[in-house]
Amino acid sequence: MHLIPLYLHLTLLTLGNAFLLTLVAVYLNAQGAPAAQIGLVGSAFYLGMLGASFFADKFIERLGHVRALVFCCIALALAALALSWTSLLPVWLVLRVLAGMAAAIGFVAVESWVLGVAPLHQRTRSMARYMLVYYFSYGISQLFIDWVPLSGMMGFWLASSFCILSVVPLWWAKQPDLNSEAESNGASGKPPRAERALGLVGCLVAGMLLGTLSALMPIQLEQLALGEEIGLYMAWLILCGMAFQLPNGSLADKLGKRTMMAVQTLMIGAGCLLLWEFDGKGVMLLAFALLGAGGFTLYPTTMAYACGKMNGRALVKMTQKLMFTYSIGSLTGPVIAGMMLEKYRSGLFLFVILLVAGWALWLLLMRLLTDKPVGTTI
Repeated sequence: MHLIPLYLHLTLLTLGNAFLLTLVAVYLNAQGAPAAQIGLVGSAFYLGMLGASFFADKFIERLGHVRALVFCCIALALAALALSWTSLLPVWLVLRVLAGMAAAIGFVAVESWVLGVAPLHQRTRSMARYMLVYYFSYGISQLFIDWVPLSGMMGFWLASSFCILSVVPLWWAKQPDLNSEAESNGASGKPPRAERALGLVGCLVAGMLLGTLSALMPIQLEQLALGEEIGLYMAWLILCGMAFQLPNGSLADKLGKRTMMAVQTLMIGAGCLLLWEFDGKGVMLLAFALLGAGGFTLYPTTMAYACGKMNGRALVKMTQKLMFTYSIGSLTGPVIAGMMLEKYRSGLFLFVILLVAGWALWLLLMRLLTDKPVGTTI
């Protein structure tokens, strides 16, 4: 119950920020901007996220979680509003970089908060609830594109309004004391280096996967002559990702996070193989269900695994590192997949299969290195 104000804040902030992400691209396209310029402006946001991942922990430590989130909300609102004051490309680039920095700090603050106050045996479940709220808000925000006129500045004002309104629930949010949570949980140490490495690589793979699916799946569907059903398949992909969040969280806490990582890998690989080999609607819906359920739950599972029993400053710092690797994946994944999509008709599916195959080998290697026999004593 004590996280309800935080989830309300996340809902309102995501409605504004996620809507703005799509609005910027659609607005520039409607204004006749070249595709290269649109891509440059879009990349500026993720560049800002990448840059903020170097100092987010110190920023949050100095201000506290609540004040840091208030600062991020105001920064995002002003950056959205300022986009309506000018059309100069350099100014837009700077504003999107600043917005990306604010968003990254917000993500680190919220995720470390959620993980820090959760019991150690329920961290994956808590991350699942967080991701469910985020994806639900993200999906709803995309509906505003059809409702808001794109010729004027109303969309930017609406996005700014949501960001400002997201400050209100924080008045009822209690500042988390993650150090006291560490004492009550009875643990605050780092997990072994191999486990942290596995989690970091998992977040990198999740970033590459989700960045590719968001940016290039519509293009892949168009190449497969499914242009009229893009909305249906993308909505089904996200819906299945949302639906599997809570079951995944419960299973990961009961069966083990590495077990669920293996299951997610199999689901993603099986989904892409089905999409590569078959073209029937029923099979495609099943394939997208597997791809969405496995792909959208990989990030929270690997993140909870990498954080182990961390609390306090160590937890915030680890969350920052995970955000950094996820941002790297989000930037590089679409670039590599895009080159493969140009060469092969089903290049995106081939990229995902190769990606999860490499991830599966890494999982197997980590299992062989970390699961050492205990031995016997006489």
